[in-house]
Amino acid sequence: MKLKVLSLSDVEQVRQWRNEQLDSLRTSFPLTKEQQERFYADVVCNRQANARYWGVWEDIADKFIGMIGIESIELENRRGEISFITDPEYSSNELNKKVLVLMLDKGFYSLNLDNIWGECYECNNSYDFWIEMIKDFNGTSSKMENTKFFNGKYHNSLYFNFNKGSYAKGEACIGETPQNKRII
Repeated sequence: MKLKVLSLSDVEQVRQWRNEQLDSLRTSFPLTKEQQERFYADVVCNRQANARYWGVWEDIADKFIGMIGIESIELENRRGEISFITDPEYSSNELNKKVLVLMLDKGFYSLNLDNIWGECYECNNSYDFWIEMIKDFNGTSSKMENTKFFNGKYHNSLYFNFNKGSYAKGEACIGETPQNKRII
């Protein structure tokens, strides 16, 4: 897998994937094409934005399979929030783990962040994946009750954090980083 600059057509594809998975999102309303175009112009292409996004491409077929990012970046606190979506047709825990490693490596070693955090709702199909990743990458977590209202029901969420120092000591890393040379 490799990361590339996102195009407008890439983020349009992400909008379609996103709109098919509303139960997993913080803001569970569908986005319009115009809203996604504004996101692309105002955030993805804006170097002053407090977010960075990349397209994820499968090497062999050179196919766009996802978008990763770090948003709500606080440079003074050296932290940011995970943004992560992959093509549902290609999504698997193995692939998503590799995508997560690409994102954590970018955040820790390119953006020089110390903490990358996220939130996952219990109603999200990837809840168990995040529990596994927290263990694999020496993360920390906390469960919060009734934080998501969707389809007339409250759902709990899991807040989690990956710390650069703990991540670098982990056994389940791919690629070469300044701290490790392990390969999955």
